[in-house]
Amino acid sequence: MTDDSVTDDSAVYLHVTIQLVRGKHRVFTAAMAELAAALDSQGWRLVGGFTPAVGRLGAVYHLWRVPSADGVLTALDAVRAHPDAARWHDAFAESVADEAVELVRPMPYSRTP
Repeated sequence: MTDDSVTDDSAVYLHVTIQLVRGKHRVFTAAMAELAAALDSQGWRLVGGFTPAVGRLGAVYHLWRVPSADGVLTALDAVRAHPDAARWHDAFAESVADEAVELVRPMPYSRTP
């Protein structure tokens, strides 16, 4: 018996850790909602956007499923060419203190979203 929900070897994800500037949560959230739609048009799927109920204040965690590791930069270039890209950049410059991006793959014991 096989379980199709267990690790898909082709699944590739971006794990993003973001630290927001204090008091700028709304600025970030508004811009990110628009950017997420633009990334979706590039084949990215936001598996989840999370913030801790207990833990580091102002932290945001995203997990994106991306079509391929090779296409990440191409998708980001396409989003940078979007007519609203300059506005998003300004909003993120105001609201994001730090960001770390990791390209990750599921472990063999992990179910893929």
